[in-house]
Amino acid sequence: MLSLGLVAILGAQIPAQIGKPYLIGTVGRTKGEKQVSELGNSRVVTIKSARTAIAFGTKKETIVAGEGKKLLILEANIRNPEKKPISVTESQTFGLRVYDTKFTATDVQYRGAAAKDLSLLSKTLRPGESIDIVTIYEFPAKTPHLRIGIFYHNYIRSQAPKMDLTSQLSPPTSVFAESAMNFVPTAQASLGARFDLDDLQFKVLGQRKIEQDGIAVRVEISNPMPRPGRWGWQYATAAMLSGATTVNSYPEFYIDPQFQTWGNEIRPGATVTGEYRFYPPAGFSAKQFRLQMNVTKRTVTVALGP
Repeated sequence: MLSLGLVAILGAQIPAQIGKPYLIGTVGRTKGEKQVSELGNSRVVTIKSARTAIAFGTKKETIVAGEGKKLLILEANIRNPEKKPISVTESQTFGLRVYDTKFTATDVQYRGAAAKDLSLLSKTLRPGESIDIVTIYEFPAKTPHLRIGIFYHNYIRSQAPKMDLTSQLSPPTSVFAESAMNFVPTAQASLGARFDLDDLQFKVLGQRKIEQDGIAVRVEISNPMPRPGRWGWQYATAAMLSGATTVNSYPEFYIDPQFQTWGNEIRPGATVTGEYRFYPPAGFSAKQFRLQMNVTKRTVTVALGP
């Protein structure tokens, strides 16, 4: 059973470490006897690594952090310490508590889990058997620190291993990351440089003149996720900027001829190219191109020229 909550450590130490196994969960005892009754509610958990991102994909789904949020991805190992099989599924990994913050229960959410190969997590572990997994949580985009406790079945404050991941997060790769702890909603990218925008990756290739004194901005889009990604003009607002003047694109993303059968879907590992078309007023000289996601409001601006 997976559970999530937010509590204060109240001055307690947080000695647990990444890479070290911890026995969590509960066992049964008969009152007055030393005999332990295994209930299938214990497991040995090792947190192997932690990192942040704005999107993460499994073979089941692509998870995108909501507006004002980031994802925390934990890679872990779960081993069965009991004498009978235990289940490890998307809802049976381990619980998480977040310490020493002012977050509410709606600020932090569990978003899912998968096997290490990103396949559906549904495994019965025999005694002594283990499995590598990944779990995904959603946190506020800016977080003062990352102090967590792990447990299974029942949270017992005195028993939950507590660790501070603040300085142990892997370096982020997103253009929206000021640091591993803090993400921002707006970012800059260079012409010809690849950047992430929610679940897809983009590269602005340049601009060209088109009919009726129009301008087309060419864009390359790639899908790094295990599942197909959707794209079209309706997912983001494309604009060109020149000083205080903003011109929005014609409501269409013009895919290049060789990709005409794409059906607004980019397959895993695939790349497509196309363009946004603009019809600015006379004398307009485009300085920047901007894409803003309609749902998450993340925005990337690319300089087109001096």
